Amino acid sequence: MEVTRRQALTAVAGAAVGAAGAVGAARLTEHLDESTPLPFYGSPVSAVRPDRSAPSATAGSVVWGGPGGAGDATGQRRVALTFDDGPHPDWTPRVLAALEAEDVPATFFCLGRNVRDHGDLHRESVGRHELGNHTFDHRDLGRLDWSACRDEIARTSGLMEQTYGSAPTLFRPPYGHLAGAAVLAAAEAGLTTVMWSAQAREDLVAGHPDRIVDDIASQVRPGSIVLAHDTGSEDRLVTIDRLRAVIGRLRSDGYSFVTVSELVAAGPAPSSR
Repeated sequence: MEVTRRQALTAVAGAAVGAAGAVGAARLTEHLDESTPLPFYGSPVSAVRPDRSAPSATAGSVVWGGPGGAGDATGQRRVALTFDDGPHPDWTPRVLAALEAEDVPATFFCLGRNVRDHGDLHRESVGRHELGNHTFDHRDLGRLDWSACRDEIARTSGLMEQTYGSAPTLFRPPYGHLAGAAVLAAAEAGLTTVMWSAQAREDLVAGHPDRIVDDIASQVRPGSIVLAHDTGSEDRLVTIDRLRAVIGRLRSDGYSFVTVSELVAAGPAPSSR
């Protein structure tokens, strides 16, 4: 079916996409060249509800880090360690043991399916570490419409509240893919969307695993949010096996460790301009 520019921009096209869901949206956009805007309503990039009703949120927040240096009201060099994709019995207990040994809090962005299957792994984390929402099935939200994004987030928050006694306040999109529909869904769920400003780059130290300590330290600045994982491909064990060394190096550089919520609560990050 050929889709014209006019059709792509009309409510009729938007309604058709909304009715068809994410699959329909993907098929529709396949026919549009790069000079043609995507549909106003129903596509993954649209931050407007498909039925054009008013959103339940008036604002949302996306953060890549917290305030640092002179911009930090605490006057401290602070950093937040984060771990995605668990909880899982392969590595999560190893991460928790390293954090316990170093007396360091962290923020875990949990998959709903893993909370369902392995939620007990974080029973002792409540009140010590921070648990955030990482969707239920780790689907690419950059490809999903508002309804699908909302369901991925809501299923996970509901299960986490049931399992841990409180709902998460933070959200991290899988792959760091954040389109308009996901922004809207997270804002309506009352969640702060958390990205990162430093990460464990295991691929850059292949063959020289001990270099991961220097690589992470080279990226960290006051206010950094550091991305790592507590399950996944085997190369990620490079970081997990050296987590205590990473913590020790950052401490020697003058950093203290906090959760993401504590990091961003210190105030807005200073502008780089």
